[in-house]
Amino acid sequence: MAVVKFMVRVAGRESTVDIVKRNGLYEVDLNGKKYSVDSRNFGGADLFSFLVDGHSFLVDSAPVNAERGEYYARVLGRHYDVDVLDELQLAVRDAERVHEHTGAYVLRAPMPGLIVHVQAKLGAHVKAGEAVVIMEAMKMRNELSTEVGGVVKSVEVKVGDKVDSQAPLVTIERE
Repeated sequence: MAVVKFMVRVAGRESTVDIVKRNGLYEVDLNGKKYSVDSRNFGGADLFSFLVDGHSFLVDSAPVNAERGEYYARVLGRHYDVDVLDELQLAVRDAERVHEHTGAYVLRAPMPGLIVHVQAKLGAHVKAGEAVVIMEAMKMRNELSTEVGGVVKSVEVKVGDKVDSQAPLVTIERE
């Protein structure tokens, strides 16, 4: 049985993931910790049910740009931007992003929606993974978090704004 290896990035944190399918279940090794996972597609093509070591999770997930390993996932009402990269994709993305680790980071809307709360304040310090905007999309509230720590340089939205997919929400100057 072949082991499939990935590097997964969520909220700026990287994890190595090895997956083997045996007897209809997945054996997942996440940073050295092993899990037994049963996965089923549930309803629409982007809705999955996961049973992870006896704990059930309903995950809404879809590609943002599958060729580049970019996806979104919604678990328990929280939105996550997720990069799932095999070894080749990881090498290509890292080579492209050499210059991205300096300068401003722009948090963009992952989908069209309504801004219901803005946590970010101009001039405030934020940490990587911190929620800075809450938006409602498809009748679900999504906490949008920054992938970098730094100082909020601009807030482009206010409560009640309707935004399109990829609209800039908050700009953060990296520390």
